[in-house]
Amino acid sequence: MRHFIAHSIVGSSARSASAVAFAALRRSGFVLALMGSHVAFAQPVAPAPASPPAPGVAPVATPPAVAATATGAVGGVTSATPAAPAADAPKEISGDDPEVEREWRDRDRDLAETNTLTGSTGLLRLQHATVGVPGQFRLGFSTEWFSAGFLCTPEFPCANPRGTGKIVTGSSGHMGASLTLGVTVAKLGSGGLETWLSTSAYANSHDGNRPGLLQVLGDSTLGVKYAAPVGDVFRVGGAMEMLLVNGSGSVGLVGGATSARFSGLASADLRGTQAKTPLRFSMNMTYFLDNSAAVLSDIEKPIAQGGRGAPVTRIERFGLKINRVDQFQIAFGGEYFAAEGKVRPFLEYQMGIPTNRQDYACKPTNASKDNCLANVSVIPSTLTIGGRFAPWKPGFSLLAALDLGLTGTASFIEELAPVAPWTIHIGAGWAIDTQTRPPIIRTKISEKIVQVAPPSHGKLLGFVHEQGKQEGVANAIVAFANHAELNSLATGKDGRFTTSELPDGAYQFHVSADGYKDGTCEAQIVNSKDSQVDCQIEALPKVGSVAGMLRDSTSNTPLAGVVVRLIDAQHKEITQTTDASGNFRFEGLVPGSAELHVAADGYLADVESVEVKARHESHHDLLVRAKPKNGLIAVGAKEISLKQQVQFATDSATILPASFPLLTEIADVLIREQRIKRVEIQGHTDNVGGADLNKRLSETRAESVKEWLVKHGVEGSRLSSAGFGASRPLNPNVTAAMRARNRRVQVVIVEQDKPTPKPH
Repeated sequence: MRHFIAHSIVGSSARSASAVAFAALRRSGFVLALMGSHVAFAQPVAPAPASPPAPGVAPVATPPAVAATATGAVGGVTSATPAAPAADAPKEISGDDPEVEREWRDRDRDLAETNTLTGSTGLLRLQHATVGVPGQFRLGFSTEWFSAGFLCTPEFPCANPRGTGKIVTGSSGHMGASLTLGVTVAKLGSGGLETWLSTSAYANSHDGNRPGLLQVLGDSTLGVKYAAPVGDVFRVGGAMEMLLVNGSGSVGLVGGATSARFSGLASADLRGTQAKTPLRFSMNMTYFLDNSAAVLSDIEKPIAQGGRGAPVTRIERFGLKINRVDQFQIAFGGEYFAAEGKVRPFLEYQMGIPTNRQDYACKPTNASKDNCLANVSVIPSTLTIGGRFAPWKPGFSLLAALDLGLTGTASFIEELAPVAPWTIHIGAGWAIDTQTRPPIIRTKISEKIVQVAPPSHGKLLGFVHEQGKQEGVANAIVAFANHAELNSLATGKDGRFTTSELPDGAYQFHVSADGYKDGTCEAQIVNSKDSQVDCQIEALPKVGSVAGMLRDSTSNTPLAGVVVRLIDAQHKEITQTTDASGNFRFEGLVPGSAELHVAADGYLADVESVEVKARHESHHDLLVRAKPKNGLIAVGAKEISLKQQVQFATDSATILPASFPLLTEIADVLIREQRIKRVEIQGHTDNVGGADLNKRLSETRAESVKEWLVKHGVEGSRLSSAGFGASRPLNPNVTAAMRARNRRVQVVIVEQDKPTPKPH
């Protein structure tokens, strides 16, 4: 309930404001409910009948003492015949289990987390991107107080309720309290889910205002947060809070005033670094959906409808915590862990950027003469310096903090409540873990040294070689087959190995080496004497394989049913036919250089060189070109005529890729037409440049064409090359076009059989 109490306040001290506020709370039978709580001021409330005590957690039975029959127990007792524990005794855990110890250390550290003013784990208002563990809950109680004259100044005077002049001075007093409960309800994945409830009550007084005392009772907050770690240092999460606002001068919640905060959270806990630095930093990005102005709808409605007909004053807006617009809030904070975390000084900063989602129309003629947000840029901000202290039991902490208003304390706007220049917070919190640490049993075993004669030892001297040969196999791995605890050995360049000293007994070995089948061997050490081990392994066949796919170079379509010939390093020819997917495979090939030949119907012949490696499969995809409809060559009686020039780089014998299709057709003809026994590749130039240079250039270009054809499957014995420079021009070298025709390559048929007559 937001309540205006219309009586005078004598004096301006905070003590008088506090006394009146708490007297009003006492008279009204103030009840702090966890959600939607309210206080009626019309009638004193009779004390409620005593409630039965809340059910507690059933006590855990302590296990009976264990009779000690062995000496040397540390941190507990050990017994040869321990007494049977009670049926409901906690399960004992071993003190030697580091995982269990770490789990309970984490629970103890989470127990030191404390509530914010609204109930989430964090600092005073800033939330950490952390949650506790399931089974922990936290109670918090805090009070706040200030006394200062800042609401009425010569620059921003307040309206005088007595109707004479303006108020430019006056003292404001504030006293408030809040109660919070936070619970970690579940573990979700690597993170956890936390919920909280809080309720608050506060009173404000001003010696120049009527009414002089403004009270807000029973505003509640319900929140939920999820947070999860990202590595050992960083944590991220999100939170949502719903603010339930009581009415002004009435009992119960105002639904339209229900507000919400949506927050993104991030924390960096440097205790998780290797240096374990005792610092933690957090940042919150929050959108505050503020509908609190709805509680004033009845007060500010027209006079004819029973309202005031004007906005409430600045003093009332501050006392009732009323904002007429939303805020985008940004908060930063950090805390330092001293004295093993029992002393935690912290610092946090928060600012709110107003956002007029409500499209509120400011009234510059308001009684308080406040500015409007559209005319004045105001970003309320506060700096908080404080600390939490844990002087006694684990989970119990004390809070002391000082809020310093940085902005919004001297320049006022109608859309936002003013910011107090300072506020002192005093509080306490208690975190409770519903799980009890089981008793830890640590046992120390007394040892008795007995002199025992050392066992007999000897070495195994091994030799790994190929079956039927005496050359050792280098770098073979020799592993103990029946003694897994012993390390494997590797043979030297001579194939030999030597074990360390081993006790008498039988030993079996598993031997593996590259290029050989795995083998086994065994030996014994008897009477501490060294023993020889002979390990023979079988060599794998030293052959290779070639596999690939035959495809159309234009459509990339696999070609099925095409014969692929392979000529191996020993000039042996092997053929395979491609399957329905265009695949082919040759196995059992001798290592060395080989050639793949393809002469498919409708395609130009192709030859590819491959290298066959022992115990290795080479993969080669073959792309063949379809025969063009209009060929680039014509086979004549004495020459293979070229319809295009072979193109070279300028002043070079390097063939340009644009001429590859032309040369492919030449190779195809020579491969298919075996009747052409021998051809001469001739190079010619124009007369530009020196004669010697042109002759050398023509020779190297002719040789380049010859080498290209040999590489693509034409037998070198059928080819020769010659360069004639500018000595055999086709045309006079008088124009650029004529010189271009003289720069050419010719394929002259030197020897051939007569063509086979075509059937009629």
